[in-house]
Amino acid sequence: MVILCGATAVLLFAVAGCELVQPGPAADFSISPIVIYAGETFELDGSVAVGSASIVSYRWSFSDGQTLVGRQVNATFPFPGTYSIALTVEDANGNRDSETHQVIVYTRTGTVILNENFADGDLALARWVLDPTWASANDAQIEFILGGPGNALYVHSAASRWHRRYHAIELPPLRVGQKAVFSCRIMALRNQDFHTYLFAPARAELDTLVGSLPYFLFSNERDGSYVHIPTRLGTDIGHLISYEPDVYRWHTYTFVYDRDSFEFFIDDVSWLDGALDGDVFDDSSIWTILIGEESLTETCNAYFDDIRVTIQE
Repeated sequence: MVILCGATAVLLFAVAGCELVQPGPAADFSISPIVIYAGETFELDGSVAVGSASIVSYRWSFSDGQTLVGRQVNATFPFPGTYSIALTVEDANGNRDSETHQVIVYTRTGTVILNENFADGDLALARWVLDPTWASANDAQIEFILGGPGNALYVHSAASRWHRRYHAIELPPLRVGQKAVFSCRIMALRNQDFHTYLFAPARAELDTLVGSLPYFLFSNERDGSYVHIPTRLGTDIGHLISYEPDVYRWHTYTFVYDRDSFEFFIDDVSWLDGALDGDVFDDSSIWTILIGEESLTETCNAYFDDIRVTIQE
């Protein structure tokens, strides 16, 4: 309560020649539950807003365009990400106030972001876009392997050049305890020298390593298998691991990323772990999965299959 004296004051009621002015409302609200998941209902409660006069209006607006009215309302965000929620209250005297809170919307553990088994043949090949910088479309096809696994992406570089294909995905923010898991099965048909293949689960951009996550590269030109960790300068540091892939045998390569670290597995055996540089999974973001093969001969080829991205605990 504030007392104003003078001709310019707004008169609410007089006390000994001075006007008594009531303050306007103070907007605020609570959110329940504290952890919000995409597609699930949560409650917004404006009862914590206060004012000397009765609050007669509660209006809610969301950064994705939703609007609601009421002191207590239920809301849903269909997609994970970071959003803002604003409450505007108005009291019986026409005074208004607003308050904005930011919320992070997660996806449930067990959510499958990508499950590519190339079962639909050439349609799958079209989903995995060719990087024309390196090779031609004729260097890859979908082949059916009898006895399992069925269809697979067969990459056969016809010259001394890379054949790279990529697929864009959107990853949700990760809450504490969650992990983004990328896996790919690869079978190398390496019976001569000068053969290289890669599995790069998460490139921030296709043509630079800046902001990208660790990836796997095998090259018998460079003594074997490496996990490469990109730097902020766009270079990377290769960590040699003592792993030699068998020829004509499927192996599963898996990267597990949490909010600040990673671990790399081959056939469920851990080979390397380390820290990530920065808060990579604080918000929804678009990433590119990159796979590829390079050889100097027609006889050095590779199959790719069962490329999966899931959110796990």
